[in-house]
Amino acid sequence: ELDTTFQSQILPSIVLFSAVDDAAIYREESKKDILDEEAQERRESALLARVGKFLPALQVASNGTARLRRLVKNMVVQLGAVQTPSAVPFYYDEDEEGGSINEDDGMSTSVMNTRASATHNGANNGAKRGESMQSPVFGPGVPMFRLGKAISIALRILVAVDASVSSNVDLQEAWAMYKDVVMEWSEQKRTDNTLDSEFESFERMMVQLDFNLLSSRSFVTAIEQNFDPRGRFQCAKFPLYDEIKSILVTLYGQYCERINTEEETATERLDCVGMYAMYVLYRHLLPPNIVPDAKLHKSLWSVFPVMCPVMELYGPLYFIPREFMMSYAPYKAVKGCSADIPDIRSGAAAMVIKWNGSFKARVAKIRLDTLRWIAMADSDLSPTVPESHSRTRNEHDDEDMHVNSLASSVASIEAATSTILQGMKIAHSASILLHSQLAAHRALRLNYDADHIPSLMSLMEVLKSIEKLLIVRRRSAVLSFQRSTLKMIASNTLKKFDKVRSFVDQCSSSTDFSRNSERARSITRLSACLTALEGVLKGTASFSCIRRHSIAFSIAACMDTMILEVFSTDDLLAVEGYLKDLSQISSIEETLKQVCDCSFLYFYRDLFPECVSRLYQSNLNSAVSHTQLVLTAFSDPERILKQVRHIDRDVQTGVTPCFIGYRNFVLSHLKEEYVGPICQMIETDLRLATSGAKGVHSRLRKLIISTPLYVCQTKLDVKSEVEKYLERTFYDLCTLNLNDCNTYTEMRSIANERYGLNLADPYLPDGSLDQGVDFMDILRDLDSFIAQYNYNLIEQSFVERRPERGAKYLNTMNIKCLSASFKQHGLGVVSSAVNVCYKLLARKFQLLTEFFADDNMNSLLSREFRWFDNQKNVGNNTYPFARASIFSQEVKKLEVDSGNNALDECRIIISEIGNVIALGRMIRAAKRSVFSDELPFLPSYAIPADASEGPQSKPNAKSGLHDAISAILTKQDPDFVRAFVNVFRGVIQKSQSDNSFMGSFFCIVPALCLCWMEASIQGKEMMHKKNITRDGYYTDDGFAVGLAFSLSVLDQTKTYESLNWFKSIQSKYAADEEDLMEKKKAQQVKRNAKISASKQNAWFTSNTEDNTQEEDAEMTILHMMGKRLEGNRREMAMLFFSMHGARAFFKDIRSK
Repeated sequence: ELDTTFQSQILPSIVLFSAVDDAAIYREESKKDILDEEAQERRESALLARVGKFLPALQVASNGTARLRRLVKNMVVQLGAVQTPSAVPFYYDEDEEGGSINEDDGMSTSVMNTRASATHNGANNGAKRGESMQSPVFGPGVPMFRLGKAISIALRILVAVDASVSSNVDLQEAWAMYKDVVMEWSEQKRTDNTLDSEFESFERMMVQLDFNLLSSRSFVTAIEQNFDPRGRFQCAKFPLYDEIKSILVTLYGQYCERINTEEETATERLDCVGMYAMYVLYRHLLPPNIVPDAKLHKSLWSVFPVMCPVMELYGPLYFIPREFMMSYAPYKAVKGCSADIPDIRSGAAAMVIKWNGSFKARVAKIRLDTLRWIAMADSDLSPTVPESHSRTRNEHDDEDMHVNSLASSVASIEAATSTILQGMKIAHSASILLHSQLAAHRALRLNYDADHIPSLMSLMEVLKSIEKLLIVRRRSAVLSFQRSTLKMIASNTLKKFDKVRSFVDQCSSSTDFSRNSERARSITRLSACLTALEGVLKGTASFSCIRRHSIAFSIAACMDTMILEVFSTDDLLAVEGYLKDLSQISSIEETLKQVCDCSFLYFYRDLFPECVSRLYQSNLNSAVSHTQLVLTAFSDPERILKQVRHIDRDVQTGVTPCFIGYRNFVLSHLKEEYVGPICQMIETDLRLATSGAKGVHSRLRKLIISTPLYVCQTKLDVKSEVEKYLERTFYDLCTLNLNDCNTYTEMRSIANERYGLNLADPYLPDGSLDQGVDFMDILRDLDSFIAQYNYNLIEQSFVERRPERGAKYLNTMNIKCLSASFKQHGLGVVSSAVNVCYKLLARKFQLLTEFFADDNMNSLLSREFRWFDNQKNVGNNTYPFARASIFSQEVKKLEVDSGNNALDECRIIISEIGNVIALGRMIRAAKRSVFSDELPFLPSYAIPADASEGPQSKPNAKSGLHDAISAILTKQDPDFVRAFVNVFRGVIQKSQSDNSFMGSFFCIVPALCLCWMEASIQGKEMMHKKNITRDGYYTDDGFAVGLAFSLSVLDQTKTYESLNWFKSIQSKYAADEEDLMEKKKAQQVKRNAKISASKQNAWFTSNTEDNTQEEDAEMTILHMMGKRLEGNRREMAMLFFSMHGARAFFKDIRSK
């Protein structure tokens, strides 16, 4: 019980005095600048405040060590008293004056006085001893191994306490400063004559703490006590050191035999530490004239240190056996059993490095045994359903069935108990290997091998999986089998003593039984011990630690030479096995909690980041995840962090800042090393999915949909963390570039479909990188866009006319770009865009009217109009190509302010008008595209009656939603192009007298077509040149749309058709083609004739070859003329087709 108290309360509080927490900032500041006086003052004040709050914990530790010292003395005296009962009084001693002896541990004066008078007291009290001595409780030859083990445990605890105090630098420094402060305060009080009793009591407490605890001499003080204050053992000539030595040799041999075997538990190595402490006690008890046992010293030097060179006492406290022996019990006379501390540590490091080679193999074996055991335990400890039996059965069947069921139940209990004990053995092996590996590397300052990290995590998984199975999942079955097994063991133990009971009863009833004889007293003692044993074993299935010790005490008291007739050595070994099983099974839960406890990982928390990183890698490459088991192991330090009493706790939660700091440390590294890579890989996978590439990893979904992780009383949901990361990332990147919002919208959809992530919409204006130029940027400078882009009627797009210098591509804008911009900025921009287009169209049309209002231009158009009117009267309804060519040359002679000729200026204005009209048409198409994308979400929406009637007087969100949906489902989309035509036509008709010169507009259309054809051919030729000196483009359908719009507004479409310009062009090109074919035929005939003549006149071949070359050059010229003719015909055909398509925009518009 004391061991448990020290391990769970006192040692943690001392070790964690300088624990890192949120308030311990002074440690970091001291490392930054040691010479900084302010930092040092803050550090010293913090240390003083901390040690002041730590005084209650120090008092508890001091009282505990004082009690341990008294227990050591008491148990050593009992050890001698059992063997020499005549040397010890019945209850207590009284000195000659009648007062009780003061057994103060710290005072040596009384010890010296009692030693000096030991012989005299023994002589004077000789007569008294004979009357008051008790008879021995145990028979001769009964060794006190349990008592010796208890002494070793007490000494080992004192060694651990001394190590915890001496290794805590902060505690030593803080205590020294605190003593100085108290001394100064005491001197001041004595100077001022204000010293009171409370302060004197406080000073005495400080002296006791300093002497008993903080001087790190608790162990030395315990072994230097006087264990024979009155010289009784000396008078009886009893060598107490021999008894200590015999117990030490026996227990040390038993412990070393079990170390590194399957039977080893977590206590053998700690018990060996107690053996070394008992050896120091043995050396102290040896008289000066007796030489220590060299064989025992050599065994202690060579056996256990080879198997365990470094032992963990508690957390960061380590025990090196050879170093301990050199410090407390050196024996240089024994050859090979002495060395310097550096040599001892280097030898231990060499052994640890040697064992590292087999570490992974040992862990793999334990892991394999654990997997096999879990499968077996899950089956053996699972709830069973009783079998159903037939209703008709006879008595013999009932008896056989009862026997069979009893046998099967006993067999199942034995099998289940064996399974539980096997699991505990595996847990012991894993715990020992994990503790020894970590402690050895940390104590000897060896670096951990990176390849051993997965093996260390496997050991943690083994411990936590066994703990979870036996204490959580199958706890009810374990408790049920535990009760049944304990009853069976108790029953079997009593059966072994049935013969002894019969023998005692027979002896008691015999005729020669004399109550005054020695045999009668032994029989009476045996009967009483058997009765006590029966009373302890019967009546309950709960066997506490005290009850188990009572059973062992009763059995030991029953051992006597007179029962050897009926109680053999085999029976004794069987009883010893029963006691061992009884001890194991009755403390299953406590042992499992102690063995599987990973609180010590707090002192190895620097391994946590690497462990988490390896967990992430293993989860990616494995179908089974053990993350929660490892995190549960690293959550165990909560148990010891609760024992930090010198730091104020949180009022609401009750946790210490030390635990809060550790929890923040664990969570931060878990998010950084585990959740962070998952978030990054999922983001990468989503980006690859949006681009059509292959995903990153197939097991990412498993990591997300797995159950939440629990660590340090905190729930960590990987799915929620990934959602938060993606939402934050998507929002930040969308705010940087709104044109990329559609990409992240698609990524959110893929994340929901592939990983089940529900990402919130950031409600930002969505955009897309595929939409090209943002439409809002175009509206801000629409005039420049109309002038720099050409319209493509077939693709419904605008193409950049001349790219910037160094550009490798042409910017485009299509309906998809417009719809993306509308989705990004909302459909409210449509009306603004149409208004901007209307204003620009009005300006361009005003420029066109001003151009035709020029006198020179007006006179030329009037002349053409009169000529065509005369031709119509004659009956010629076709406008000739030659006339158009001459007219275009005349118009080109006119100059305008821009520097272009008049015909090119008119063509450019009409093209820009067409571009504006085409843009308006694309705006309408983009709006319809947005509506079409929204319609699938409204397949069965019923518009309320009140919403269809019209707008309400008090609109609200509900009515606004109905209005928006009604606009999509019922309202007709307005045609902006037709609206433009009607508006401009109305303006022209109202001012017809002022715009009479526009009546002959159709006459300039043929000349404009020829001008457009020349410009289009030049633009396409410029596309193939490296040095672009003018606009290079491959399409310009805005001219056709502008012509159709202008003719429709002026109501001259029919008049233009009366020119039959398309037929004239076809006739002209057909005649030119026939003429060109005739020239090619004539040239071919001429060439053939010259070739035939050259064959006849072979003497004159040189002249003939020259003539042939001339003919070939002429044929080349004719071929080039044919290509040019074909190009002109293709361009004019494309123009007329575009005009025919553009006229469809305004086909049904009638003049009012």
